[in-house]
Amino acid sequence: MMGLVDRLLARVAHKVTVEAACTNTYYCKDGVKYLRSCCLDQGCQTVRVGTC
Repeated sequence: MMGLVDRLLARVAHKVTVEAACTNTYYCKDGVKYLRSCCLDQGCQTVRVGTC
């Protein structure tokens, strides 16, 4: 039973570590505000979030 708990904790700890390896940057271009999010395991995504 302890082996199962140890494996579960290892997965959770890894997930938190990977999620923490993200950066978020806001920037404006042509009057539009964007959020660029880059994570080690997922690459980068850019999302329009409003106006500047």
